[in-house]
Amino acid sequence: MKQVHKRLTYANVMSSIAVFLVLGGATAFAAMNVPANSVGTPQLKKNAVKTGKVAFEAIRAGKLSKNAVPTNRLRNNAVAANKIADAAVLTDKLADEAVASGKLGKEAVLTDKLATNAVTTEKIAGESVITGKLANGSVSTTKLADGSVRTDALGVVNRRSTSVNVATEETALATASCLAGERALGGGGVWSSGITAVLAKVLHVVHSFPNAGASAWSTRVYNGSGGAEEFTAHVLCLQAG
Repeated sequence: MKQVHKRLTYANVMSSIAVFLVLGGATAFAAMNVPANSVGTPQLKKNAVKTGKVAFEAIRAGKLSKNAVPTNRLRNNAVAANKIADAAVLTDKLADEAVASGKLGKEAVLTDKLATNAVTTEKIAGESVITGKLANGSVSTTKLADGSVRTDALGVVNRRSTSVNVATEETALATASCLAGERALGGGGVWSSGITAVLAKVLHVVHSFPNAGASAWSTRVYNGSGGAEEFTAHVLCLQAG
């Protein structure tokens, strides 16, 4: 020990400490004394920065390159409605049949947004067009199929009658009227004595017509027989109901 002690000098002690730092503690010493901004991109190894080393909200939108986040990196329901900017989803970005009817709000599709002839007959559900949705005069007679309007679907049809006596060689006007709330559909009449071959030559209907309000039907007749004849006028009245 005396020999070792005699050989200890300041110079060889300091050199021994230097060797120790190089072999054992130089890394820790150097890490604690790295100057600010001295570690740049070239000093980072590939995959050196792990997820756990990234602070919360450290990566901002301006640091992401275009197409940096592919769709398969988005978790389900990650993009909420309030995260989508106005007009961000364009028409050409929607897949065919991507927007189902259950996803449309009430009155979401305005008429001025529909292309011409976009709503075809086969796209209209049964009984979807109700009376209140038809414009005045929108269903014209040329749009009605033969036999499509039946009297039993319109309401109750009643026959109203009136009789007049027609003197020989005279004309008379017989008018059968509908009740309040009814509308005349048609009319005519019949001679009370019936029509024989002889009477058919002398008893005539001159003309038959509805009145201006379609609430009555009038028939003008002529009696050319040798005696008075009775004529009964009829009108068919529609009672809506």
